[in-house]
Amino acid sequence: MKTLITTLNSKYIHTSLSVRLLYVATYHDFDIDFKEYTIKDSLEHIVDDLISMHLDVVAFSCYIWNIEYIEKICQLLRLRQPEIIIILGGPEVTYEPQYFLNHFPIDYVISGEGELVFPQLLSALRDHLPVRLDGVSDQHHISQSIAIAPLEYVETLDSPYQLPQDQAHIAKRILYFETSRGCPFQCQYCLSSLEKGLRFFSEEYLKKQLEMICQSPAKTIKFLDRSFNANADHAIMILAYIFEHYRPGQQFQFEINADVLNQRIIDFIRENAPQGLLRFEIGIQSTYEPTNRAVKRIQNFERLSEVVHMLMEDGKCDLHLDLIAGLPYENFERFAQSFDDVFAFRAKELQLGFLKLLRGTSLRNNADDYGYIYQQKPPYEMLENHWLSLEDMQKIHMAEDMLEKYWNSGRFVRTMNAVMNHVSSPFQFFYDFACFYEKHHYKKIGYQLDELYQYLDTYLPDQYHDDLIMDYLLQFKVKPKKWYTSTLSTQERKAVIRYLVSQYQLNAELLFRYAVIEKLDRGYLVVIYKDYQCHWKIYQ
Repeated sequence: MKTLITTLNSKYIHTSLSVRLLYVATYHDFDIDFKEYTIKDSLEHIVDDLISMHLDVVAFSCYIWNIEYIEKICQLLRLRQPEIIIILGGPEVTYEPQYFLNHFPIDYVISGEGELVFPQLLSALRDHLPVRLDGVSDQHHISQSIAIAPLEYVETLDSPYQLPQDQAHIAKRILYFETSRGCPFQCQYCLSSLEKGLRFFSEEYLKKQLEMICQSPAKTIKFLDRSFNANADHAIMILAYIFEHYRPGQQFQFEINADVLNQRIIDFIRENAPQGLLRFEIGIQSTYEPTNRAVKRIQNFERLSEVVHMLMEDGKCDLHLDLIAGLPYENFERFAQSFDDVFAFRAKELQLGFLKLLRGTSLRNNADDYGYIYQQKPPYEMLENHWLSLEDMQKIHMAEDMLEKYWNSGRFVRTMNAVMNHVSSPFQFFYDFACFYEKHHYKKIGYQLDELYQYLDTYLPDQYHDDLIMDYLLQFKVKPKKWYTSTLSTQERKAVIRYLVSQYQLNAELLFRYAVIEKLDRGYLVVIYKDYQCHWKIYQ
């Protein structure tokens, strides 16, 4: 019974830990393998590939970003190979298996964790036995249970983090790692709120896995824990091991709840963390208390602010802060205030997300109480509610587009920080700039990088021109084309080079051949592009 576990990731750099866990739970006893595709791959080519493997069973891991693609693949598979057994699992199908059995041409849905129940299902299919398993639904039986795999059992499996199939590409992809399952919080828009309890893997197991990861070529390791800091002793144990064993060039990413981040963890990081090793994702979502109470996300914003400032103070940690537009009780003006409150931290990234009404969540079940109208197909994004109109949401989307291009991209660090020192509302700035985009019909997709700088230069007062030039020139490792008028004529450039050579003993040939030199208010900016490296300095 030849079986394949598969999924469609949103990007090539992403990997699926769930697929690998199911593989290590089954490959000793079954003819099974795993393979990943992306949502950008041709569906026809994916189906051709699956057909070419002569599979008896195919199991898909399903999420909001891939479920529509998987539906089409299932339809094509069923047409071309009617006898194939199709199994769906993953968070998108877990809480409403009946819907997917009714609407997709599939055979089984696994709800919950599959490390135990998936091999049990394969055994039943191989031995032609009736399928009556907790967590497994089919056309004749809808399970009322969500499967849970004891972590003690998962620890007995081979490591999913260092499989031979991954070795060739591990340095170019994200390695996802988990130290716990479950979540201590009850956010009503999140599927994690439906899980019961918080379970931790053992220290011995985690250190064994981390030892392999730290010795591997993996560069980006993202922890899947819903709240990494839920247990301070556990978090410090993990951090201490990483600080001692990490390989240069690696970065470890965590989701944390900042307002309950134990001071011991903060102090431990500030005293011991190497520069740039950690990246924290902090979900703030809203700074409006009625909104937070409505979705059961109670947080102390004053304490949260203190924690964020402490983490940012020495620049050791990269911070990624999250907001959600569309939560209950937050109208357009109040959302703008939440945005400005969070943007004031000046974190490296501020992700402005839009509320998704996920299957199984309390917020979706109570959507009518809040007047939610939302997409009926994935990703189930809200369109409007009692407090935000379609027009309001469109305005927020416009601001979010500018935020991504001009702040989160990291391409305008000097310029945007200078601008934000002089605006009363960052949200209003991004929205007004978006309106300027619309008025001038600027490209939102398919643009060249220099065009982004031209657009911003046209919008901003002249006082930011120098910063824009610096931001632009320092983006490259080879000489870029100029979107601006050079600040020096050919003769002036030669005279400046002679001055720099005599005054600072610089190499004349290096400057003539490899340097871009611009005259700024603060001095001469010299950027040297050589051997695919960029070196710069300002000389008076």
